[in-house]
Amino acid sequence: MGSRGALRDVSGARATGHRPTSGASSSSAGRGAASPSAGRAVVLAGRYALRAELGRGGCAVVYEAHDLRLGRLVALKMVKSNARDAQAHARLAREARAAAAIHHPNVCGLSDAGYLEDGRPYLVMERLHGETLTHCLHRLGRLTPTDAIDIALQLLSALDSAHALGVVHRDVKPDNVFLVPRSGCGPLVKLLDFGMCRRASATLRDDATLTRAGQVVGTPEYMSPEQVSGKRDFDARIDLYAVGVILYEALSGKRAFPGKDAREVVVSVLVRSLPPLRSICPDVPPALDRIVARAMERDASFRYSSAAEFQGDLLEAKAALNARRLRGIQTGRHAVDHGRTRQPPHHEGEWDEPTRQLRSSRRSA
Repeated sequence: MGSRGALRDVSGARATGHRPTSGASSSSAGRGAASPSAGRAVVLAGRYALRAELGRGGCAVVYEAHDLRLGRLVALKMVKSNARDAQAHARLAREARAAAAIHHPNVCGLSDAGYLEDGRPYLVMERLHGETLTHCLHRLGRLTPTDAIDIALQLLSALDSAHALGVVHRDVKPDNVFLVPRSGCGPLVKLLDFGMCRRASATLRDDATLTRAGQVVGTPEYMSPEQVSGKRDFDARIDLYAVGVILYEALSGKRAFPGKDAREVVVSVLVRSLPPLRSICPDVPPALDRIVARAMERDASFRYSSAAEFQGDLLEAKAALNARRLRGIQTGRHAVDHGRTRQPPHHEGEWDEPTRQLRSSRRSA
């Protein structure tokens, strides 16, 4: 089981900063922008010198680059040269608009965006160092309730900001939750990849630019029943459901909906009855077990209605954990103090005689 100290120490883990996503990874203008080669720097838009590839997905690639204008490292995300379909371009453009609108410390910041000379879009984002929650869970197995709550609270804070703008992420999963280590406290959470996002007010025709009716968009293991069913009349509660699934996995160390393939996972999401967390991990407080169960209700009407409501219950659970820990500390101190009163009396030594003489002189005075 992971400990607080282990969660803080991610310096020895992967420190790439950005993960390749289904359509993502930054860069800027220049025809046929290539990866950096030995001895020759590739400079895009006259400003971003590519240094190394951080990762790639199905239709996008992310590079570490040096911003020549501001003298800092950034992450550049752009559509790959062989990904010419309009859907890939639309997703990256959508991610740029969402990231630009959401100004929040728990959302990966966007500093620039544009189009290459050949028409491919690019994004310039903050360069992060640390690890994804996926990597963290592989390293630790599972998290303590306190650590899991701390991560969920920050993740929900990011989602609350997005939802306030009418933006539904649609692909909340451990791969898109990045942990940046900080000295003296737990990691800073950064929510990544808004490429699959949709505005809650979007019409079905608007959404059809990226998806087709009945098409599953997202990662099945973390998708709500209404998503895996191919429905498109959903709201922000699908993101809250995903946070519940992440909490279940982080606390138990087990996938909530395992499967050999996507089809098996979808069936599991729709019909599987999850064992209560406490049946797997008895150290999970009953209140936290109930919170996760509510977040993962199949019927959206029984879930949390907002990220703020979800946060409120988690904060109460965290306060109860802190109070219990404080009581344990106080009980330990009381036992130590009680033990001291039962110690044998002090034997006289070389300092006792001068003390008696001092007391005697005070009485005579």
